[in-house]
Amino acid sequence: MAGYYDDNYGWYEIESQDDIDFYHQTQRESVRKKCKGCGRIVKIRPDYAYCNSCADKRERGMDI
Repeated sequence: MAGYYDDNYGWYEIESQDDIDFYHQTQRESVRKKCKGCGRIVKIRPDYAYCNSCADKRERGMDI
């Protein structure tokens, strides 16, 4: 089983062709932009403002 890291969703396992197709679609739809949390340039979906790492921190109640 292979895994991939993505700034949209973090680390996830690739278990099927559907997972690979989803990963490739997500990458095609993502754009490079500045994360509003950490300030890094990341490749995320156009409607996202935070990378996965910062989104996780916000969900745990951390102030970023």
